[in-house]
Amino acid sequence: MPRSTLTASLLAVALAVSGPALAQKAGQHGGQPAVVAGHHDAELVIEPTRLVLYLTNHGKPLSAKDNTIKATVQDAGTKSEIKLTVEGDHLVGPLSTPLNKGAIVLLSGKTEDGHGVSARFTVR
Repeated sequence: MPRSTLTASLLAVALAVSGPALAQKAGQHGGQPAVVAGHHDAELVIEPTRLVLYLTNHGKPLSAKDNTIKATVQDAGTKSEIKLTVEGDHLVGPLSTPLNKGAIVLLSGKTEDGHGVSARFTVR
């Protein structure tokens, strides 16, 4: 087998095997998941008019009450901060305009049990 054919074959196999590992699955609510503080997970749903944040603790919903989390949005050369407020079992923050593809959303703050929250999301 010629060297170039062998190299191409090995590359194709490597990509086929790694593809599923590279693809990030959507969270339970259709958003982007992230680990934010050890055993705490976050899922950020980016809607045209708002950000919605769901938090879990060991896979169980974490109360949104008494969380102090803000979102910093970097989009098209501008930076804005959005305070997230409680709405039912999740946190929400308003968006003045829909976010562009490639915009970055940074979360920071603390959960009600005192754990730090820090996560980065990119709009797809």
